[in-house]
Amino acid sequence: MNGEYAVAGVLIAAAPVHACVALVLALLLHRLLIVWGAYRWIWHPVLFDSAMFVVIWALASLWLPPLLHGWIL
Repeated sequence: MNGEYAVAGVLIAAAPVHACVALVLALLLHRLLIVWGAYRWIWHPVLFDSAMFVVIWALASLWLPPLLHGWIL
């Protein structure tokens, strides 16, 4: 599998794209957890948020290439 995306003829590395998608999803999930009051039960919120970002980034790296195959050219 190619580690780059071609956008209008410009090659963009996949890792920063996946990281930006993961950051947006992690921020949305963070806001939801604040609204639901879940941080009352979490011992170390910063550590939890960091781990959540890493997990979302890993999932984005696994799922985005097959989903975006053929869409970004």
